[in-house]
Amino acid sequence: MKAISYTRHGPAAEVLEFGELPDPVPADGEVLIEVATSGVNPSDVKARAGYLWPMTAPRTIPHSDGAGVIKAVGGGVDPARIGQRVWTYNVNRTADGLGQGAIGTAAELVAVRAAQAVPLPEGTGFVEAAALGVPAMTAQAALLTDGPINGMSVLVTGGAGAVGSLAIQMAKWAGATRIVTTVSSDAKAQVAMADGADAAVNYRELGIGDELRDALLDANGGRKFDRMVDVDFGSYINLSAQVLHHGAVIGTYASMSEPKPTVDFYPLMMNNITIRLVEVYAQSPARFAEICAGVNRALEDGALTPRMDSTYALAETFSAHERVESGGQLGNVIVEI
Repeated sequence: MKAISYTRHGPAAEVLEFGELPDPVPADGEVLIEVATSGVNPSDVKARAGYLWPMTAPRTIPHSDGAGVIKAVGGGVDPARIGQRVWTYNVNRTADGLGQGAIGTAAELVAVRAAQAVPLPEGTGFVEAAALGVPAMTAQAALLTDGPINGMSVLVTGGAGAVGSLAIQMAKWAGATRIVTTVSSDAKAQVAMADGADAAVNYRELGIGDELRDALLDANGGRKFDRMVDVDFGSYINLSAQVLHHGAVIGTYASMSEPKPTVDFYPLMMNNITIRLVEVYAQSPARFAEICAGVNRALEDGALTPRMDSTYALAETFSAHERVESGGQLGNVIVEI
């Protein structure tokens, strides 16, 4: 099969190799997927660059997310699954989700555990399906793990990002009455509004302080929010107690601005605010099944459309990595096999 791989960490153009590798064979409990598309997430480029783990295999095929068609099955898997359209998650990870795996979806074929091949609802194409594993599962877990949001107001920070965009769409589908988001530009505000946000507030213009607090509350009709999906815990945690209702929930999945933030504990405690840390790669099998089912329900209802920034051929995967690393993408970056 043709595949992208690397044998050392470093810049994408220097270490990513395009060539022939042996075809995988599905073991017991696995399925073999003929890959149509492969999603490129920030974690994929960080792993390739060496920011996350040391090399754990002599050669690594990158990318955790993808989509395609089941071509063969291993022992113990229903042969009726052959020919099924599927999307994948956690492929390029260890079994516990916390470390680097040796195989990924940047290849013509990949063998994965049967549970990692999720049936793809009709109406969703393979390009969009490659953006479900990390972005859509994170949005679902951050927004809905703590129960329904019907009739609630929702604050989504970074609403033009891959996760934020889908969190807005999912909140609208799940019955939120008001959705407000933070963005860093007018162009991103337009994207977030098109996804279903009722208002977008530019944090870059206002800063993360009293002006932003007032603008967010004003955008919500002077009321505090019930649920928050947060892309940057370090920036927003001490503002959140001022804009969230008593008993509200924060679902947060990153803290890039400050990995070791200082938290003003008592305002959060006195408002009984729940902080849910979402590591979408590391869930129990039951939770993975619930999250995937939740994503598929939204897809089946036509409520989720992952935004696409750009697509690349398999041989151009290094350019896809560079696009993600640039920080300039507006939507998902996908490799078409």
